[in-house]
Amino acid sequence: MMTHNFRCWAVWLLVISACIYLIPGCANIVPPSGGPKDTLAPRVVNISPADSTLHFNSKKVYFTFNEFVQVDNVFEKLIVSPTLKRTPTVTYKLRTVTMEIKDTLQENTTYTFNFSDAVRDNNESNPIQDFQYVVSTGDYLDSLQVRGFIIDAQTGRPDSNVSVMIYRSDVDSVVSKEKPVYFARSKGNGSFWFRNMAPGDYKLFALKEEDRDLQYNQPKEMIAFNDSLLHLREQNLSDITMLLFTEQDSTLKKPDDMQTDAEVAQEEADKREEEKEKEKDKKKRRILNISPDLADNRQELGKPLLVTFSAPLKTFDSTAFTLTQDTLFTPVEFTTSMDSTRTKLYVNYDWKEGKPYRLIIPKESVADTTGLQPTKSDTISFAAKKESDYGKAMLTLVLSDSAKANISDTMHYVAQLVVNKEIKYAGKVVNGTWIQKRITPAEYEVYILLDENNNGKWDRGVYYGTPKKQPERVVSFPKKENIKANWGVKIRVNI
Repeated sequence: MMTHNFRCWAVWLLVISACIYLIPGCANIVPPSGGPKDTLAPRVVNISPADSTLHFNSKKVYFTFNEFVQVDNVFEKLIVSPTLKRTPTVTYKLRTVTMEIKDTLQENTTYTFNFSDAVRDNNESNPIQDFQYVVSTGDYLDSLQVRGFIIDAQTGRPDSNVSVMIYRSDVDSVVSKEKPVYFARSKGNGSFWFRNMAPGDYKLFALKEEDRDLQYNQPKEMIAFNDSLLHLREQNLSDITMLLFTEQDSTLKKPDDMQTDAEVAQEEADKREEEKEKEKDKKKRRILNISPDLADNRQELGKPLLVTFSAPLKTFDSTAFTLTQDTLFTPVEFTTSMDSTRTKLYVNYDWKEGKPYRLIIPKESVADTTGLQPTKSDTISFAAKKESDYGKAMLTLVLSDSAKANISDTMHYVAQLVVNKEIKYAGKVVNGTWIQKRITPAEYEVYILLDENNNGKWDRGVYYGTPKKQPERVVSFPKKENIKANWGVKIRVNI
């Protein structure tokens, strides 16, 4: 009997060994599957005090969820309207989020605590989108709403994470001196939404700011403003479009046009440091460099040749320059012009397509303000492009009935082809059409400028000035146009 059992065990050992060494797949141990990935956001199972509570007077609010949770960057994401002097403290443990209110709430006021997507589950960080809590310290909940969109006036694109602010005061300088009563941030599509507002007359602004102090006091900050007060009564206000821009005056001062002693001292220190850096640069330089602006050593047709000097020129004698054409080096007549910085030279000539050129700059013909000259005469060799190197665009502009109803009959339109926010080509639309030749092949965004003053360019708005004015608006289109060499593209845009 023992011999029989031993033989059975031996057979089983041989089978197992064969699986391990001959068939590796038999030895793989696969743990049981955990099921599909969790994609569900946490669900609220209890709030104390409850949402929509009246006569609210609690200092702490407890949110309980159906799973373990965490909060992400809640200090930045939590928005309280009306605004509080001190942001509530938010902590979390296991399935509970606790909010502690540090300020004394106003009487007979509806408060909205919007957590945005700060509350997430602990495993996969699935957020609760637009999670908010609303209570009232009075007998009822305010329910009026204001909705709209923030648009970058210069690009026509919706702008996200912009601070949108509502004030009860009708004084212009309120946006620079006070905190808003109601506050929201625009979403990815540029939309903003104020809920649970009380009836009243309000002033509406938007700011895209670096210091996040909710005050318009820095030159680089972008502002948008509504022309008139919002008269919020029994009906909600929607479809408010605000155009974001920076004011033309880059030296924007505060409304009282005053600077603190610290600000003045800092400006003077910055200027001294800038002068020191300039002196260091002068000492480092030993030669005057000359650089042509040529892509693939080819010159654009219909445009001047741009030559850049490494320092501003004091001595400049263009009569000593020589420009030759073709392989026989035939001299040709040309003109030059210098920009205001005296570092950029424009050589003007009607370039012949495909022809080779040479520009000779004798070293004694140029010198910078310190007397430095090139180490030797410079010869710039290049060839002009061919017409077949370019593409062509034929744009047709169509206005919808609603556009015709909302846009002045005297409006002028400018078409723009844009790469990386830089306008490469632009021209006025005449009788609904614009044609552009000699386009360098690339993918272009298409903008239409609503050119109110018919000057062919976008004009900024003015807030702190007389008179106030909104910026001109640009309409952009999502589809990029791929313009190829030796090819024409028809572009139809609808406003």
